[in-house]
Amino acid sequence: MLIINEELLAIDQAIDSLVLHFLGLPEVEVYRLKRQKFEGDRTLQQQLLEFQELRESYEEAKKYEAYRSDVRDLKRQVLRMKRQIDLNEVVIAYRQAELDLQAIMASLGQDIAQAVSDQIFIDTGLPLAPHKPHHKKGATNIKEKMSND
Repeated sequence: MLIINEELLAIDQAIDSLVLHFLGLPEVEVYRLKRQKFEGDRTLQQQLLEFQELRESYEEAKKYEAYRSDVRDLKRQVLRMKRQIDLNEVVIAYRQAELDLQAIMASLGQDIAQAVSDQIFIDTGLPLAPHKPHHKKGATNIKEKMSND
């Protein structure tokens, strides 16, 4: 049962303060502008819709690739269109803004986790960030350590 006390209210206020601070960062505003530009680009949105339809048709036909030569051509079309979308300047800018926000959120998450315990690992999801290997069975995770004590 959740007990509401001064500590819980202080944590809630700290969370609200952190969110307000985060939303006020210049990177958040850049992200919002890049997202608006991404969503407002009608040509790009049409391209994304066409790509999605093409990819779905390839996924359906993929199982017959060994029997139908046209499926390989369809796959090439999908890859060509994906590359065209990936090289779009609006898409590149939007993804970069997302990555910048993800780095900030990862840093915040790590700081919060370190304030609680050095044993907490935060997987940031960033491409070059360290990844913790999967834990092995037998007294290597927190739950097992606590039950063995």
